[in-house]
Amino acid sequence: MNDLAATWSRWKESTFGTGYHIWHEGLDVGAVTRLKGQARARALAMLRLGRSLGDDHASEALAAMGDVQTIAAMRARLRAGDPYLSPTTRVRIAAILHGIEPDPRLADHLVAVLDQTWSKGQSWSPRVDAAIGLREFSGPADEAALLAAVADVSYFVRYHACESLLHRYRASRRRLTDHPQLFALIRGPDGDDAPTADDLARYDEAKRRLRAMAARQ
Repeated sequence: MNDLAATWSRWKESTFGTGYHIWHEGLDVGAVTRLKGQARARALAMLRLGRSLGDDHASEALAAMGDVQTIAAMRARLRAGDPYLSPTTRVRIAAILHGIEPDPRLADHLVAVLDQTWSKGQSWSPRVDAAIGLREFSGPADEAALLAAVADVSYFVRYHACESLLHRYRASRRRLTDHPQLFALIRGPDGDDAPTADDLARYDEAKRRLRAMAARQ
């Protein structure tokens, strides 16, 4: 690691936490957006260094701070279908841009990631991020994608798809664990274990109950 990379790495960890913390909790852009004066100028300089080193978290924070160049570059990457854009980064950029200027068309990027066919050894994390991100949208295509994800091979994707639908349907309790019967329907198996016919029947019942919540709205 060269000096610039080491400087960026130290500042990033002191500002946002460890890589595990960022992965688990999400990037706390508030750590820089609330800064003023010299502290803000210092943060902008460090984030631009991070962006120059190819760190997408730096771009995410810069966009949240209203950096016009970064926002324009993000839009261009999505429009161009950048082949080096990982599913995780695609979801993150679409979510950031939607937060800056709501655009229902950005849901297409999250749906594309959520709809990806899982294969053995593939991470479920980008699909979880997409399922969570879709709670900020309200179109029929993203609703259909979330309902389909209730039968995803990954338990974590099923779980977060259900919670996003609870948000969408304005349930009075929006944590899945507060709906024990629904929660029981989407548990197990996970990963390499293909769902059985009984599992698929349970997932279908979970979808039916979720649709019933929507019908009451």
